[in-house]
Amino acid sequence: MPEKSIIHSKAQHYYNVFHHERDGWVSETDVYAWVGRTTQEFKLTPGTAPASALQRSLLEYWKRLFVPMDTDGDGVVSRDEFLAGFVSLGDKPNDYARIVMPSAKVFVATADVDGDGELDKSEFKRLFQSSFALSDEDIDVSFADIDADSSGSISTDELRAAIRVFHSSTDPNDRGHRLLGALRS
Repeated sequence: MPEKSIIHSKAQHYYNVFHHERDGWVSETDVYAWVGRTTQEFKLTPGTAPASALQRSLLEYWKRLFVPMDTDGDGVVSRDEFLAGFVSLGDKPNDYARIVMPSAKVFVATADVDGDGELDKSEFKRLFQSSFALSDEDIDVSFADIDADSSGSISTDELRAAIRVFHSSTDPNDRGHRLLGALRS
C-alpha cells in the first residue's frame, strides 16, 4: 500500500467507525453520543469528576479536531471534509499532539476499572466497543498492535504512541495502524 494511501485508508476507517448514525456527516451530536455510550458502559454518574473529565476531553477533541475540518461552516463534517482534514493532520505533528494526545490519558483513566494504570484486554474491549463499536476480531487486532511490549496490558504511553501512528505515520511497519482494528480498503 503506497504511503499516502495508508493515511487515506486510516481516515476512511476512522470515519466509518466513528460515524455511527450513517447520516452523511459527523457532528457534535456524534460526540455527545460517544460520551453517552462510554459513560453508560463504565457506569459513570453524570456530573461526577470522571464523567465530566470524559465529556470535557471529547468535546475539546471535537472543537480542536473536527470543527476545523468543517470547511464550509455548516456545523457538520462531511466525509470529504473529514478525509481531507485527517490526511492534513498527519502533516502537522505539533497540532496532532495538542489536539489528540490529551484524550489518551482520559480514556485510560475512564476504562481502568482495576486501577492499575493500564488497560487489560477486557477493559480495552469495553472502551473500544462502547466508543467505536469494534467487533471482537477488530478488538483482537487492535489490542495486539498496541500492546508493544506484549505485556497483556496497554499503558497510556502505548496508547499515545498508537494514536500518534494512526494519525500520522505512513510506515506500514509502525505499531498503531490498526488502532481501530484491521484496515479495510
